[in-house]
Amino acid sequence: MLKLDCFRAGKGDSFLLTWNGEGRHRLLIDAGNQNTYRFLKSIVQDFGKDDTILVTHVDYDHVGGFFKWLSDKETTLNPALRVFMNTPQLVFAPSDSDLVGVDHGVKLEELLFSRGIQCTPLYLDQYNDNSITMHGLKLQILSPKKEVIDRLISKWNANEIYQQYEQARNQVNNMVAVRDELLIERNHILSNQPVPHDWEIDLLNASSIAFILEYQDFRLLFLGDSNPQLICDELERKGHTKEYKLEIDLFKISHHGSKHNTTKDLLERIKCSKYLISTDGSGPYYHPSRETLILISTYGRISDDYPITIYSNYALPLDKLLTREEQETLNLDFQVIQFLNFPEE
Repeated sequence: MLKLDCFRAGKGDSFLLTWNGEGRHRLLIDAGNQNTYRFLKSIVQDFGKDDTILVTHVDYDHVGGFFKWLSDKETTLNPALRVFMNTPQLVFAPSDSDLVGVDHGVKLEELLFSRGIQCTPLYLDQYNDNSITMHGLKLQILSPKKEVIDRLISKWNANEIYQQYEQARNQVNNMVAVRDELLIERNHILSNQPVPHDWEIDLLNASSIAFILEYQDFRLLFLGDSNPQLICDELERKGHTKEYKLEIDLFKISHHGSKHNTTKDLLERIKCSKYLISTDGSGPYYHPSRETLILISTYGRISDDYPITIYSNYALPLDKLLTREEQETLNLDFQVIQFLNFPEE
């Protein structure tokens, strides 16, 4: 059995996969914000040679809990623990960490090295067949391209990324944001679909590690905060088109359901009826967007009469996302979950 825990990580991501081979194995995908550590502490304290951490990218709503773990005085890290990340050299510990502040100039990879752990970068064309296997579980890497990583490293340094995080956090703390109460008409959304951000101007998210996870007969798609066009390019290279869809059992939607990270082209390359959105729905972004739900309901179906299940780790404000008629007629089943099992019990 494969178990997927979906932690409440605010506007961020944090997932734990657990499976049994010769013993128990675990894969932690992102660690949310610092508050997420309260869910992780009892789990990660005994992480060792049978366990792996994968940090999809350098946004602090994905790595904050990891730094909280490193700053925990009770933490002992097993040097045999495997850690994968896209750009470990570009992450500073936040200034409110007990361990280190940005002024110290200590980076994530240096913190891990001081604990005897080598952080391994992960991107396309790094491994044969773009896949890695850990104790019977396989990851087929879809993103990022080395070109994106190189561009990110050349354009940004750790201090700039940290300062961007601080500015965004201060902006969120100081602003009074409201959700748009006027729902855009469904046909207008389908006729004027949101355009993905150009990856060259959204390097932090475009550098996100995305992958197909395969275990026994199950396939799960994790997109981090990745760029949909880059994912479509890699799916195309693998032969997944509208006619030859990638069949998966669960689709973790990119960037918490942002309207710029899920497209018709992407959805039509996937055959899936179960989707996962990770977000608390709070401002100023108020993910997921109405546009994403409309696109999923229109292009993300196995067939017109087959229901779609949308899982979330927080209750979604459906009345602010869908009309009453849409809630009754679009054949969408919304479920708040803490974990999922494959196969279902």
